[in-house]
Amino acid sequence: MTPEEARHVTVSFGRVFPYSSKLATVFYEELFDLDPASRSLFPEDMAGQREKLADTLHLVVTNLLRLEKVMAAIEALGQRHASYGAEPAHYEAVGLALISALKRVTPAGLSAEEERAWITAYQAISSAMQNAAMAGQQARSA
Repeated sequence: MTPEEARHVTVSFGRVFPYSSKLATVFYEELFDLDPASRSLFPEDMAGQREKLADTLHLVVTNLLRLEKVMAAIEALGQRHASYGAEPAHYEAVGLALISALKRVTPAGLSAEEERAWITAYQAISSAMQNAAMAGQQARSA
């Protein structure tokens, strides 16, 4: 991720952060519309889950240019998601839902540059999570 991409994500996140609760709500609505079967991977009461999403977004966005600082947390998140039943196909739906929710909730929406930067950031984080999940599964089956 380039410094310019990180700036686009950070600036747009600054606009949407006051609405992080709404962002999380819209994100899960989008996700469950895109992938209804994924609903079974989540608890009935989504309040805590929405809060976790907002907290995780904040952690990642504030560390975009120094992901190594939070990589252990990102990898652990990937392993936890695998233990809940998350599969590679779920990550695509999550990415689409995230971008859609950001576009809907961020005041003034996302510019084309901001959207591309969010996609790049999401791809980096989701790749790290999936790699950690795969490594964890290989270690358990060895």
